[in-house]
Amino acid sequence: MSTQITGLFNTVGKKKTLAKGQRNLVLMLVGGRYKLLENLLDRNGYLVIAPATPDQAVAVCLNNRISAAIIDETFLSEAENWSLAQSLKAVSPHIPVVLLVRGSGATRSAPHGVDCVVSDRNPGQVIDTLEKCVPQ
Repeated sequence: MSTQITGLFNTVGKKKTLAKGQRNLVLMLVGGRYKLLENLLDRNGYLVIAPATPDQAVAVCLNNRISAAIIDETFLSEAENWSLAQSLKAVSPHIPVVLLVRGSGATRSAPHGVDCVVSDRNPGQVIDTLEKCVPQ
């Protein structure tokens, strides 16, 4: 299975850029319970890519120009002091990583590789966070 998202890019030299009229690509590794958030992102001009596994998420970031990553806290378990967020930063150092936490846990500090922590109770806050950290 290819992780290259086709039809969205123009190639200029060796650099890929979004084709004219395309929206910012947002990687969303959250499982199936965030359809409302996905719809809200779509209405706000983001194209959501939803890989099924953390390994696919890293491959998608390696092979595509992703503007931001939104990760549910259940996918962020650390193995040997290394997390999915750190893996994403390793292949795409400038990608903003937003961690969705259940309840009001957004006050906790961000783990390594995570730029900000947002409660899953407020999808609008995710949009506000992306507006601040994703170049338009």
